[in-house]
Parts: sequence; C-alpha cells; structure tokens
Amino acid sequence: MVGGNVQGRNGWRRVGLAVVGLAALTLVACSSNSSSTPGGTTGAATPPSTTSLPPSSASPADTARQQATAAYTGMWRQMAKVGETADWQSPELAKYATGDALGVINRSLYTDHLNGVVSKGAPTNNPQVSSAEPAANPTTVMISDCSDSSNWLKYKDGQLLNDAPGGRRSITAEVKKQQDGTWRVTRFAVEGVGSC
Repeated sequence: MVGGNVQGRNGWRRVGLAVVGLAALTLVACSSNSSSTPGGTTGAATPPSTTSLPPSSASPADTARQQATAAYTGMWRQMAKVGETADWQSPELAKYATGDALGVINRSLYTDHLNGVVSKGAPTNNPQVSSAEPAANPTTVMISDCSDSSNWLKYKDGQLLNDAPGGRRSITAEVKKQQDGTWRVTRFAVEGVGSC
C-alpha cells in the first residue's frame, strides 16, 4: 500500500492506495535531457529551482504559487527518476518533499527495492493551485492535480509486474514554505484510477 494524507471534512485522514507500484501514483512533467544555450550549443538541462528569484513585477502570492508548483512537480519528477532504480535513499527527494510526503515516498521505494521492482516510463500531470494561505503572502499552498500514469508502470526482472494499466488519478497536495525559504511538499493523497 502506498498512501498519503488528504484533507477532508474532519481534517487530514490517511488514504491508502494499492498501486501498480510507485509508478501508478507518480506525476512527472516530461523534460528534455538537454537545453539550448544562446550560442546554439546543447548542454545539460537543469531542473527548475524552487528558490529562484521571481521577476520584480510578481506579487508575493504569485511567487508563492509558482514556487510551490515547482516543488510539487519537482517531487514527482524526482520520484520517477529514482523509481528507475528504486533508490529509496536518494538525497534528491528531500529537495522537494519533507515530513509525511517524504516518508511515504521513501517507504514505497524501499518496498520496491526489497522486491526487485523498478518503474519505467513517465506519467503526465496538470497541477492547479486550489488555495494559498495567508492570501497576501502565502506560506501554505494546496495543489489539485489529475495525473495520468498509463505510461508509467512497474517492472520486475524486465517484465511488467502485472496487467493492471495505470490511469487518471486525482491528487491533492500540501506544499509549505520552509524556514530556509524553499518550498516542499509536506503531504499528498492519491485517489484511485478514474477519480479525475
């Protein structure tokens, strides 16, 4: 079981999710392995920073929304990357997730590692900010998403782990500004296939 937390009528509740591996709950924005530079040459792509300075015209609320969304998509992108080898000890995960979110990811990857399971492919995502508090200068941002994990599945010994395909899943995440100014996902919940 893999799960996260979701806020319901009575506060946060634990949501369990049987998945076709970590791949079924992972969201990743497709990224290229190279980027074009001003001289037309190609170099290694760098992941977006969650602490980059915004344009001076951006409000604190807009900046918070952008940085929280970048942390959210960065978490899923990094989950997909380390899922290829089930590297549950990757220090890269902590750049984007902390608390309950990081614990859920690490436990899932550790289970995969013990079972010789890896993930292949990449799901898609479309995160939307559903709320930001406090409004003028947010420190907590809630994100709603609908991920399609149809192209991100689990394998063991080179064979598809089972015949259950991925699909579209509703995801809710809480992203908080940390004391060092970075944004990290603190909690998330993934619903079943067909929930969005």
